[in-house]
Parts: sequence; structure tokens; C-alpha cells
Amino acid sequence: MTKNVLSVYLELIFKVVLAVMLAGVFFLFTNLTTEAFDTPKYLALLGFVGITLVVLTLKFTVEDKVVLLRTPLDLPLLLLLAVVVISTIFSSSPFISLLGHQGKINGSLVALVSYILFYFLYVNNLKSFKEVRLVINLLFGAGAILSLVTILSYFGINFLPADWNQTVNFTPTGSSFSTTAILAMLLPLLAVEILTGKTVATLSEIPRLGIYFIYGLLLALFGITIVLTGGVASFVAGLSALGLAILASKPNLKQINWIFVAVPTALAILLAVLSFIPPVGGAQNPLYERAKNFPREVQLDFLTSWKVSVSAFRDHPFWGTGPSTHLFNFTLYKPIEFNNSTFWNIRFEQSFNEYLQVLGTLGGIGLLALISVTLLFIGAAWKTIRLDKTLEQPQNPVNRLSIGLAISGLTFIIILIFHTATLPVWVVGLTILGSFMVVNFLREGPARSLFGGFGENIGQNILRVAANISSTRSSEEVVRINALPGVLLVIGLALTLFAFFYGGKFAVADYYHRQAILAIGRNDGLAAYNAFVEAENRNPYNDLYRINIAQTNFALANAIATAKAPTPENPQGTLTDEDRQNIQVLLQQAINEGRTAVTLSPRSVANWEVLATLYRQIAGVAENALLFSLDSYGRAIFQDPLNPLLRLGVGGTYYAVQNYDLAIRFFTDAINLKPDFANAYYNLSVAMRDKGDLVNAQAAAERMLSLLEADSDDYRVGTDYLNDLKNRISPPSPQQPPAAETQGALEADVNVEVGQPQEIATPSAVKRPNATPEPTPQP
Repeated sequence: MTKNVLSVYLELIFKVVLAVMLAGVFFLFTNLTTEAFDTPKYLALLGFVGITLVVLTLKFTVEDKVVLLRTPLDLPLLLLLAVVVISTIFSSSPFISLLGHQGKINGSLVALVSYILFYFLYVNNLKSFKEVRLVINLLFGAGAILSLVTILSYFGINFLPADWNQTVNFTPTGSSFSTTAILAMLLPLLAVEILTGKTVATLSEIPRLGIYFIYGLLLALFGITIVLTGGVASFVAGLSALGLAILASKPNLKQINWIFVAVPTALAILLAVLSFIPPVGGAQNPLYERAKNFPREVQLDFLTSWKVSVSAFRDHPFWGTGPSTHLFNFTLYKPIEFNNSTFWNIRFEQSFNEYLQVLGTLGGIGLLALISVTLLFIGAAWKTIRLDKTLEQPQNPVNRLSIGLAISGLTFIIILIFHTATLPVWVVGLTILGSFMVVNFLREGPARSLFGGFGENIGQNILRVAANISSTRSSEEVVRINALPGVLLVIGLALTLFAFFYGGKFAVADYYHRQAILAIGRNDGLAAYNAFVEAENRNPYNDLYRINIAQTNFALANAIATAKAPTPENPQGTLTDEDRQNIQVLLQQAINEGRTAVTLSPRSVANWEVLATLYRQIAGVAENALLFSLDSYGRAIFQDPLNPLLRLGVGGTYYAVQNYDLAIRFFTDAINLKPDFANAYYNLSVAMRDKGDLVNAQAAAERMLSLLEADSDDYRVGTDYLNDLKNRISPPSPQQPPAAETQGALEADVNVEVGQPQEIATPSAVKRPNATPEPTPQP
């Protein structure tokens, strides 16, 4: 009796923790962490995984047996888990693969492991149809609140403090894609419930119309949100979900049920027409204007994603480049034609879809595992839909739930085909997949054949090595080893404590990092410095913290030098020996932190670029600083060989030391990489002018003007400059191009030790390529 009571309490704990976690994934966000949405949502997921792992193993100990539910997705998910771990071990940026990039945890090792553990823990804790229905109802309620908040923000109705929903694209999940993708996955559950429900035939059944009305209202609310704030992936997923639901349900038009689907669908279509089709003549359409100005997500195109991922697969075919490394793959392998696109200066952290992302970051084996999950679920979902057509009770609520979950799972797969998944999308998608597996396991009749024989021989052979197995159901293994439940409990407790300790430690570090950023916004450099130090002490493996504290150190040194610099009233300045020592220490720390950042993440172009800028800005107080700056720029170019901005920076560095020939060469490289780069033509013209080649300088200036808008300020500045060239008027002093501009504490009487450069990483010159070149080898 005591065991039964304890089991009941453990099941109650699971339900409560699950509800809290789902609420957190939908609605939790805070300004106490660097990433306001991703980090708190992950902490909610981590809490669920840890607590549920202890609850499950404790339940095994109480019952003195280990009962595990087998599903068709187990083996490919375990394979994916193994690939993620191995890929992280062999990653060139293991700390990035472990914890994520720039504070974003989704896609990292810890996130992917949490997703997979969530699936296994979820399916092994649900025990009845009622529990699955409760989860679905929780998703419906959360989706309704999510839709209302998103729509209110869309129409500019602000109800949260100024730090939050002052933008029209605010949504609690963190992105419009996450919100609309989740709602798209919920659409078929509603539509199937309505279309396959019982028809109202008697007065006693009239209340059923109220349920259909509520479902129809939710269907309309979800559809409106998708139309107003969604993108291509959400549109395709939503339409596919609704279409599959209608095809699978085959509604009888003689019944009244179909109206509760038809009216919301018609309303969504009407809103889409009003939002995306321009009004005729001089008519006013505020919906069209609002939709046109709505800030929608910028997604990397399929062709560029394909080239990047295939190139990464070519060089790392088995395990890929590591979790969370798509940004590095993008900078290294992007095609040169990408520079002609509208978003040429954006570094994309995500691929076009999840499959291409996995191909590049987890390699061919990782892609095989993900495709296996996809195909196995599609097969099971198709069998469910086919079998339910022959059931004697097509209106059975369990059958309706099974069909709805099958189509929702297919919708999740469609979303993965058209977009990479976010943390909320992964959690809701895996919840749907797990619910489908549990429902079909619990069902009686033909649907049980979905699992029959799948992995049974393999699973039994493996488990028999350790113990005697008694199988009470075709998809359930009962493992009996005297000490096994206790051993699993100890392991579960140890893993949970380990995860909570380091998760809490890194969360506190992220809190201090956020406080440092807020201090910078208040112009409180000392508070920012102290907070950065606290963050770094708690998480020394985060390159973002290192690079930020490097920039803060430099800013503090520059502020001291600027405040006490010579003035007309005081030509000697007010810089004391203590000030000089402080400046020297701050600049030395800035360089050391920058070097540590590139050591932690050697493939990060941004880190190399910041380090190069730091070296260039301290050139006046550190011997060989310009050589180190050029070396850092060169290593950044090796990681991003087709980036014209990096070539512009190198050219500016050479121009600053009046090496006009090399400046011209790198400015020309920038132009060859991006022929419509007006700023590069301007820099090239200035370098040619100062070298004395006025004819070619004039030609470059004329080309620059042809690329500028005639009514822009840049065009007016460029016109004045071109007139100067035409009149052969030499400037009174060398005019630095924008790429060579530097500022900082370069004149202070201090000496910063940077050492001797071993070998400067100098990229080769760029010709005008006709096709995507091979990536430059890493130094």
C-alpha cells in the first residue's frame, strides 16, 4: 500500500513539473540573462529533465523493477545522442559546441542531450489516455494565451513594461517563427477533433456544440496569428496541417461540424488577402501597411545553405564540425555570389532547415539518425491514419486523438524541412511525437501492429546479457536485476546534481554578464568591468565574456587617456604616473583576454576581428602591434575568405602606415569580392590619390558615385571629393579613408608588451572569380 501511495505522489510530481516546464517554454523570459528568451527556457527544460529523471529512477526503486517503454524512435535518437557527443569531442571549437554560441544554447550539446532525454522521460512517465489528453489541453490553453499576446503586440497594444513588448513582433516564445510554428502543430489536433466528432442529434447533445465552438474559436485564433506574424515555413506548415486534417477526417458536409473549421479557415484566408495583396487604386488598407512594415525574420536561402552544408560535409563527412558551429561553416564555405545578395553583410547562425544544419554540424551519421527518426514516424503516422479508416468506431475519442497527433507530428517534420527548430519548437514537437507513441502503445486493436517486432530481437538480446527479461507487452521491457533500480537512482541523482550545479553556476555567470551590459548602457565602466570579471570567474569557457571584457578594458584605458589628454590650455595634459600604469595594465588585459577568446573559439571571425582592432588601436604604445593586427586580420580572413569588409580593414591598416601599394591591393580585393561595394571604391580612390595616381583615383571615384543614391548624404560627399580630384587640388593633409580610422589611447606614455609575431597570416590576392572558390586552408 505504501508503494502505491508513493507511486501516486511521484506521478503527481511528474505532472506538476511537466506543466511548469511547458509554461516556462511558452512564456518564460527575463532581462536577467544575456539571451532573454533562450536561457530561461532552457533552465526550465533542464529542471524538468533533472527532476523527472530522479522521479523515474526513484519509482523504479520503489517498485523494485525497471519498466521501459520501447518506441520506433529509440534507436535513431540514441544514435543521434552518440553522434552529438562524439562530434563535440572532435569539434575545432569544443566549448562552443558544448554550451552554444553567443549565449544561445539551442543547438549545443547540452541542449540536444536535454531534448533527447526529455523525449525518453516523457514517454516513460505517461500512463494513460487521460494524461495525454491533459497535456494536449495544456498546449491548447498555452497556445491561446500565446496567440492573444502576439496579436496584441502586432497591433501595438502594449501591456508589459517598456523593456519588453514595445515592438510589434514581440512574442513570449522569443520569435515569430517559434510562436507560429507551435500554433501550426496544434491546428490538426483541433481540426480533427471537430471534423470527426459526434454529430448533435438530440437536445442532450447540444452542449457538444459549445465544445466545437471553443475549438473553432481556437482554430481561428491560431490561424489569424499565423497569417499576421508567420513566415513561409509557418504558412506551409499551417496549410499542410489543415489540409491533412481535412483529408484524413473526410468531413460529411451534411453535418454541422465542418462549419467550425470552414469559418476560421475563411477568416484566415480573408486576412491573408487583405494583408498581402496591395489595395486597388487609392484605397486605404491599414492591414496591408501593417503587414508590409512588420519586421519578419531573415532566413538564409536554400541554395546558399546547401553549398555551405555540403562543403562542410565534404571536409567532415562522419561527425560534422560540431554542434552550434553552423556560423563558422557559413563564414568559411559561403559562395561568392552571396555577396551580391541583400543580406551580404549578415553572418547567419542557422541554416535554411534542420536537415542541412545537421548535415554540416553533425555529419552524415547525424543526418542518417535524423532521417531515420523522420521516416519511422512518417511510417507510423501513415499506418495510424490508414488503420483508423477501417475502425468500427471512427468517432472514438482515442482514435481522434491518435489521428490528430499523427498529423501534428507530420506538421513538425514539415517545419523541420522549411526551417531550423528553436528550443520551444523542439520541446512542443517532441511532446507531440512522444504523445503519439504513448497513445498508440496504449491502444488496443490493429494499431498495436505499429510497434510489433520493431527492435524486439535486438533489444531482448542486449538486455538478456545482463538479466532475465519478462515482456508483459510487445513494446514494454521489464528488467529485473536486484541492484539495478538502486544503481539507476544513484546515477540519476548524480547526473541531476552535476547538471544543476554547473547549470546554476553558468546561469549566475550569465546574470553578471547581463549586469555588465546594463552597466555599459548606463556608461558605468567600472561596474561593467567588475561584473564581467564575476561572469568570467564563474564561466571561464565562454569566449563572449572574454571578448567583451577585452573591449571594456580598452574602453576604460581610452577613457582615462582621453580625459587627461593635452589641451590648448594645458599642453602637457594631466596624465599621472599612476594613470599611465593603469592604462598599461588595462591594455595588457585587453590583449590577453582577446587572445584567450580566439583560443577558446579559434573559428570565430568576430573574435579575430576584435583582436585585430585592439592591436591596431594600441599601435602607438605597443611595438609590433600593427604586425599582430595584420596577423589577426589574416586569420579572420582564413575563416571568412570571401568577406569584403575584412579586406577593407586590412587595407585601412596598411593605409594608416602609408603603405599605399598593399592598401590598394586589399581595397581591390574587397571590390573583386563585391563589385558594387561603394565604400571600397572610395577607399581605393583615396589610396590611389595619395600614391599620386590621380587618373585611376578619379575613375574609382566615378564608379563609387554610380553606386550611390543621388539624394543621399554620401553622394554629396562623394561629389565634393570627385570635384577635388578633377581640379587636381591636393588636400592639406593626408585624408584617411574610413577603413583606416582608429581611435584610442595611442599617445599615452606607456608600453604594452605584445611579444614578437612568429609569422604573419597573409591571405593571397583575390581575382574576379566566376564560381565559388575552394575554401582557403586554415593557418
